[in-house]
Amino acid sequence: MLLSLIDLPFKLDKDNFNIFIIISFILSTLSSLLWFYNSKSNPPKPLPSKLAQNNKRKPGHWIPEDYKFPKPQPYPNWNIYDSDPIAYRPFKHKYNVTMGIRNMNPEEWIEIDNKWLEFHELKKQRLQTKGKDLYGTLPIAYDASLELLDELKNYLPERYPSMFKYNSTTGVLSNLITGEDWGTFDLKTKEIDPMFIITNLLQDDIAIMIELEDGQYYLKAGAIVLPGFWRLTDKLNMPLSEIHTSGDVPKYNTHLKKSMEKFFTRLKPETSVLRNNYFIQTDKHLDWSSSIGKESEQGVGWYTAPVATDINQIYYRSERQSLRKLPKTGAVVFTIRTYFIPIIEIVDEPYVPLRLLNGLTSWSNDVREYKGFNKFKDVLLPYLEGKAKEQEVLGYTRENEKDNFPL
Repeated sequence: MLLSLIDLPFKLDKDNFNIFIIISFILSTLSSLLWFYNSKSNPPKPLPSKLAQNNKRKPGHWIPEDYKFPKPQPYPNWNIYDSDPIAYRPFKHKYNVTMGIRNMNPEEWIEIDNKWLEFHELKKQRLQTKGKDLYGTLPIAYDASLELLDELKNYLPERYPSMFKYNSTTGVLSNLITGEDWGTFDLKTKEIDPMFIITNLLQDDIAIMIELEDGQYYLKAGAIVLPGFWRLTDKLNMPLSEIHTSGDVPKYNTHLKKSMEKFFTRLKPETSVLRNNYFIQTDKHLDWSSSIGKESEQGVGWYTAPVATDINQIYYRSERQSLRKLPKTGAVVFTIRTYFIPIIEIVDEPYVPLRLLNGLTSWSNDVREYKGFNKFKDVLLPYLEGKAKEQEVLGYTRENEKDNFPL
């Protein structure tokens, strides 16, 4: 019927009919390609959150929002050489398995201190030797990686103006301390992974989670350069739940899974959060805990680590994690900043020995196994008991302690 409505300029015999079908197919394909490239070059205009209605979205179908992350004030009295790391001590007298999130002041998204140069040098060494084992962006997360870089080039020069400067004409983000210049335009053409630039700007490791149509968030991009105990290559492409269960996170299915998945789905660009955790490590290596085995080997963990015999082997390791949902792509971004200190240093702080001792001894058996308790308890617990008694004489008792979590 359709052919009868077309005024054909030639006789529609068998040969001409085949030609007609081929031409129609070519035109249809060209039309589809033109639409695809036009949609890529002219992405949907971001909408206010009320119009985007992402709270009612189908899983994996985020509508870009026009939310702007607040412009931060310069960090007061900050400089790269004298500003000490914030003393996070996120252990309580009783340990509980919870998400432990709290609201984040947008100004405090990224923390940089006088350990930055040390972290940066270690990152550069590892990136040179291990390369893309430590960072990467899968195609589905490329726009999210670019969006994160865009957020950082707006944030860092405002928060740390003595360290970063951005030229909007050239697209160059300059590090005024190291002299490094990072071009942010046409990265795909230059074959530069945005995550490589991002990890060179921060002390933090980075993970980007993308929601797919099954409603789960998957690790699709990251720069995990100083992780201590895990590898990006082991977790890339995993959903949130498998990342935790494959790492034997205690009580994940019973205490964390449901609430965490709801949180990721409901997280909004304007409601970013923080959380802190802590570990004990039995060697002095920030990048990879050598006591559990070689980074290049599979099947390593606390079960392959020797028992610590010297208090000088024991280090306190803590992470400050921020979680943000990017407004344009809807990706969830983790920043993971590690604080790493010899245990013999933090025990001189008021109330720390007793609180840490109580926290460690309140771990349930599965938490103890997960965090290597039996590998350090015989050295660390008596040491903390002794330091706690020394502080008790000075009046640093549990009754006098004020709750100042997570410090």
